Amino acid sequence: MPKKIQIAYSLHTLNAISTVLAVVVMALSLWLRYEWDFKHYVYELEAQQVLWTGPYILIAASSLTMATSILGSWATVIEDCQLISLFALASALSIVLGMAGLAYTLNHGIFHSDLTPWLEERFWVLFHEMDYNERSARILRIIQEDMECCGPSDWKDYQTFNKVLPDECRSPVTGNIAGGSCAEEFALWMEPRTGWLSGIALLLVVIQMGSIFISLWLRKLILLERSKDNRPYRLVVESAKGTVNDV
Repeated sequence: MPKKIQIAYSLHTLNAISTVLAVVVMALSLWLRYEWDFKHYVYELEAQQVLWTGPYILIAASSLTMATSILGSWATVIEDCQLISLFALASALSIVLGMAGLAYTLNHGIFHSDLTPWLEERFWVLFHEMDYNERSARILRIIQEDMECCGPSDWKDYQTFNKVLPDECRSPVTGNIAGGSCAEEFALWMEPRTGWLSGIALLLVVIQMGSIFISLWLRKLILLERSKDNRPYRLVVESAKGTVNDV
């Protein structure tokens, strides 16, 4: 049946694309988890739950997607309807995980999200601790220098609380004071990383939805083909029985 073959090839293609995208999602998630500078920021800000929960979920979703794609390709080759049904169910679970992961990542990883107010609160804690806590002072200086920001909300925070404006708040080239909030600048720095990760994860989810639809369509065609193949056999057997009875 040419139509069935075309659908099978389409499913193979979508499974191959899903596998590639799943590898990319896993690689980006692992990069966010283990990249040295970012990992240093996360540990110092104590933001493991906020910034790593989404990538962890996406790692689980992409792992399931790769296994599911292999299952789907094998089920398509041997035309096993039960395995195709299992592939559809596993893909649905992977979609749920992927949606949860990308939703959490977007909600805790871009500028207009829960990340910015969380960071502002955290930077205020570091700001008030910097006078007696060397660790808090160090991480605040590092982030101010790396992000070219100054203070939890702006440079006037130092003036308001009668603190000495650190050198990290000034541009090493011009000497001008950085005017940006550290919470906002850090969130803007995070946005391209989490944005790309979430975008690719969303594309993967859409392709998996297509794979589920095509796999169920293929399953229907396989069952229809088998029912047609069995029907003549039944007619022959019934006619043979009738002939024997007549004799």
